[in-house]
Amino acid sequence: MKKKNFLLNLLIVVCLIATSTTQLVAQEDTSIFDELSDFMEKYEKKCPDVASAFYSLHDTIVNQEGKLSIKEKEFIALGIAISARCEYCIYFHTAQAKRSGATDEEILEAASVAVYMGGGPAFSYIKYVVDALEELAVMKEKEDNIEK
Repeated sequence: MKKKNFLLNLLIVVCLIATSTTQLVAQEDTSIFDELSDFMEKYEKKCPDVASAFYSLHDTIVNQEGKLSIKEKEFIALGIAISARCEYCIYFHTAQAKRSGATDEEILEAASVAVYMGGGPAFSYIKYVVDALEELAVMKEKEDNIEK
């Protein structure tokens, strides 16, 4: 019974943290996508050869249809990003999965497989998938309003 109460309390805390952080991100002027873009731009200037090689590797493996679709490859990358606890990777691969045609439900299901394999630590990083999906929705809404 104590273990069950502990897990329930832990789940409540994780939900509260996720809600608080999502609200903070929504209030900030810059998004994590902007931060990632800025970082990548700075890195490309400081280490152009390494950045170019990494992007080439990514394009060769992930951005080409093969036996796996690009969407399926993004699901794999997202699961690994969650297990590796890489916040920027989670945002990037969530966005790439959306661009490859994945629905929010498919992305969350793929993320749930990472929880199954990674346990509690992976579960806490699903928060970043939800945050990314929410931020992408806000960005799309802003783009749609600009086009009108």
